[in-house]
Amino acid sequence: MPYLLYVGAFIFFKIMSPILQLDRSTTGALTLTAGISSISFVGFPIFELLFGKDGLAIGVLMSQAGSFVVCGTLGIFTASYYSSTEVSFKKTLKNTFQFPPFISFCIAVCLNLSNIHFPVWLTDVLQKIGSPFGVLALISIGLQLNFKVQSHTLKPLLLGLFYKLFIAPFLIFILYITIIGEHSLIGKISVVGAALGSMNTATIIAINYGLNPKLAAQMVSISIPLSLGNVIIWYLIVTSF
Repeated sequence: MPYLLYVGAFIFFKIMSPILQLDRSTTGALTLTAGISSISFVGFPIFELLFGKDGLAIGVLMSQAGSFVVCGTLGIFTASYYSSTEVSFKKTLKNTFQFPPFISFCIAVCLNLSNIHFPVWLTDVLQKIGSPFGVLALISIGLQLNFKVQSHTLKPLLLGLFYKLFIAPFLIFILYITIIGEHSLIGKISVVGAALGSMNTATIIAINYGLNPKLAAQMVSISIPLSLGNVIIWYLIVTSF
């Protein structure tokens, strides 16, 4: 689901960009923020509340093997692509592999495949070190936040919200529930996960790469509270099938 959403977002905004005359910075910001759901920060408590511990377990897998991988690979690739005035595949690839979270992800995959695990005490230490990340990310986004939407940013903001809150879950619903007929817990959680707001890490990446920082911050700050009601609507839809 996270991969389908991101590819869909890339294609959607690539098509809409010349139609609405969006610059590269805006297109990149919308692709990053609308293309990745906040699975861990917002999704985990929602999955556990609506679907129990089994739902949370699927959500963890969806986050670690899905949205996080998309953010650390395709997300960085997209950010580098849209932040460059002259598109260079070599430079884009270099920026992707030099991104610290991507390097950490590659190391983690190698350790996992080698069946190397940290001792419990070290795992606890690493978890405590990483626990403030969510708060720091929100502070960083909050510093960029400006609720005053100017006329020239209203159209791209509404476009981004339209994809994130409607097209994204509708796409997964049509594909998983209607076409494939995946009425299991996995199908339902995939639709609900697609209906969540923007991922804060993707927003941080957009801001760091100078991709319309104000728009990126507004996307995550507005889409997350709106997605709470959106999730309920899609939950009622998928549970009725």
